[in-house]
Amino acid sequence: MPNRYLEALRRQFRATPQRVFCRQIASGGQETIITWSDLERGCAATVVALNGSGARAGGEVLVFLRHRPELYSAFFGAMLGGWAPAFMPCPSARQDAGLYWSAHAELFRRIRPAAVITDRDTLQGMREAGLDLCGAAVIEVEELAAASGAALAPGAERSGSDIAFVQHSSGTTGLKKGVALSFDAVVAQVDAYAGSLGLGPQDVIVSWLPLYHDMGLIACLVLPAMLGVEIVHLDPFAWVAEPHSLFEQIERRRGTLCWMPNFAFEHLAALVPSGGRRYDLASVRAFIDCSEMCRPASLDRFQAAFAADGVRPQAMQCCYALAEAVFAVAQTPLAAPPRRLRAASASLHRGLPVREPRDGEPATELLEAGPPLPGMSVRIVDADRQPMPDGAVGEIELSATYLFSGYQGEPERTAAKLRGGAFATGDLGFLHDGRLYVLGRMDDLIVVNGRNLYAHEVEAELSRVEGVKPGRVVAVGVVDERIGSQGLVVIAERADGSPVADRDLRRAVAETLNTLFAVVPRQVKLVEAGWLVKTTSGKISRKENLARLLGDSG
Repeated sequence: MPNRYLEALRRQFRATPQRVFCRQIASGGQETIITWSDLERGCAATVVALNGSGARAGGEVLVFLRHRPELYSAFFGAMLGGWAPAFMPCPSARQDAGLYWSAHAELFRRIRPAAVITDRDTLQGMREAGLDLCGAAVIEVEELAAASGAALAPGAERSGSDIAFVQHSSGTTGLKKGVALSFDAVVAQVDAYAGSLGLGPQDVIVSWLPLYHDMGLIACLVLPAMLGVEIVHLDPFAWVAEPHSLFEQIERRRGTLCWMPNFAFEHLAALVPSGGRRYDLASVRAFIDCSEMCRPASLDRFQAAFAADGVRPQAMQCCYALAEAVFAVAQTPLAAPPRRLRAASASLHRGLPVREPRDGEPATELLEAGPPLPGMSVRIVDADRQPMPDGAVGEIELSATYLFSGYQGEPERTAAKLRGGAFATGDLGFLHDGRLYVLGRMDDLIVVNGRNLYAHEVEAELSRVEGVKPGRVVAVGVVDERIGSQGLVVIAERADGSPVADRDLRRAVAETLNTLFAVVPRQVKLVEAGWLVKTTSGKISRKENLARLLGDSG
């Protein structure tokens, strides 16, 4: 059987060579247009360089490149040439490059990559840190221009069961999981997800997301590339400094689809200039909230902030996705706003049936993640992996034709998570009227004196406290041997220019916790802006920040 994904790329090369594959937007709005013909030439140069480097056939090729045109040809070229590529993040200006590369040593030892494609400056940083590349061939992207005139070779025969590429998870650098995805799984995901979205040649996907995480990689590169949908890709680091550049590109290119994590909706809504420039965003069929917990209040604030720009309520959509399912598991139908469910907060815990709140009882408003995609079976299971009835909270377990092939170089981890053809996600949720509702990670649960708290819920509420920088707060549980339970520790960054004194801010945080959650914190640590550690996906890392707090205290 022909490899449908690779055949789709080759068909675009032949049939639409001058059509735009991607508009890459650099800081300041500088645009580089990459046609399908440009992409083919870049892929050919990558194949020539890999063949000439002696890279082990069929091995993993790590792509350490910043926002530059060769990003795409390095990835697809390795794939077309018979290797399994993987996008990897480079250190930011705020990170210690030496520590960053040292932390990659275990990753290199575990996967033993066939090759590394990078630029000279990044390679120098690796070498200065003493990073052992474990025999990987090294290709400097600056040298690819020498092979730019080569024709694209047929490449090795790739069956559908072969690994197309590897998605390395975020988190602590040395412990990244390599999610290996077959061509068959990728094609099945594209078929299912494109159908759910009604994706077609009329669409334009606008994204600032990095390609080394599944939302940017699949939704904003792998999927549109197979279907020939135009991509507008902004520099992720430039977007942080210029958030409204996303709207400028949507307006300019009549963008129709845009995926973002929940924090980005809050970030953009908070930065609307009073009486400032408006943007024409009416072309967007869907702003899709994904990757984090989808919060009704976040989408409401975003839609209200940009209603005058043409953002309609039905454009606010949700998706539940994870790399082990290639990407999307469930997606809200785009014809109407997502369904909402008001539930008693006390019922949103594993093993309990979700119920309506009683008079005066604390309640939580939830957003659906949508029905499962075609070909995806979702069931909710208890601690013994036994199925639970609709409306009961348990672990989300998945079965589909587009699950991953395993964690690269980690058979024991694979066996623990992929059992009997089903994947145990580690996420809590429930099904209601055929729709999936996601409550968060099981390891986000903090138990204080028998009371179950979800860290993300605590953080969301504390972000509203005056004097706390929104989105820059962490709630973690620390074992307290004196009480035989966990103690709640909060680390919060002070809001810029806030007049609230530290003593008053700690009191306000404690009062909020006591009022909303009936919990007294063991410690409230106030820190300066920028103190909190983020993962490479931009999420605040609870584990790393707790370790930093304990280290500072020790």
